Amino acid sequence: MKKLYVFISILIIIVAASSCQSRLSNSSSELDSVSYSVGVMWGYQVSMDKLQFINVNDAINALKQKIKEPISAENNIYTLSMQFREFLQKSPQRVYNKQEKKHLTNLIGNIWAHQLTESKIFRLNLKYTKQGIKDILKNDTAALQMKLEQSNNYIIGYKQRMEIRENEKRLADGREFLEKNKNEEGIIATESGLQYKIINKGNDKKINPEDSAYLNITITQINGDTIETNKNKAYYVVENRLIKGLFEGLQLFGEGAKFILYIPSELAFGKDIEPWITEKIKPNMVLIYNIEIEKIINNNNNSKSKRK
Repeated sequence: MKKLYVFISILIIIVAASSCQSRLSNSSSELDSVSYSVGVMWGYQVSMDKLQFINVNDAINALKQKIKEPISAENNIYTLSMQFREFLQKSPQRVYNKQEKKHLTNLIGNIWAHQLTESKIFRLNLKYTKQGIKDILKNDTAALQMKLEQSNNYIIGYKQRMEIRENEKRLADGREFLEKNKNEEGIIATESGLQYKIINKGNDKKINPEDSAYLNITITQINGDTIETNKNKAYYVVENRLIKGLFEGLQLFGEGAKFILYIPSELAFGKDIEPWITEKIKPNMVLIYNIEIEKIINNNNNSKSKRK
């Protein structure tokens, strides 16, 4: 039973975060190192299940084909792993004919593809990945454990470094966008750094703190990708419920207004964002809100609620 979820466990190891920052000494670059490390992890999977007979090249080819395909409910990491386990349980002695070995090889490649997608490691030097697999398959237990721990640490450190670089680039790109955007026709900037463009000012009935507003709202990234769209959704306009840029921007307009808010990351979710909010919003991301105020309702309560 301890080996039943080896493939899922290795996926968790690849995806997990830690403070370890180990580097493999025999690889010429960071990409080669993480490619070799992933290969070591996969070689460990195969070794633990006593499937050293698999054709590594065929498994990698299956991976390359599967990673191009969309993930469905019937074809995800959990389903594939369960299929794999069920197949192994039919022959505990690991005695398979040629067709069964081919099926296992293809299934393993498919699982590897999903592991890469789930871990968000989208690029590998497969030459080094293959070498990592093959090195593990010919090693003794002591050497295997040493390589596994070193590779696990390197993958974790690599993911941390890539995340830091992505966050820094996102911050720089956002600042560059806002710097150019403020000079565009019709753009107005406030003292806080919020930028907005008026399409229709609406009437004189303004939104005040603690009012409710029914909004048609679309949130996009600076590259135009849509994050979220809501029609006639109620928003409670209090400072501890809305992001700062939205809270400030809503009070500038009246009922019936249409406008665009360009919200710097420090007035949005900043550098720290809880993953439960949405996977589409990343740290240091500038957000663009296209808003229409459908209706304003004056409230007299002072109830507090969490930021939305």
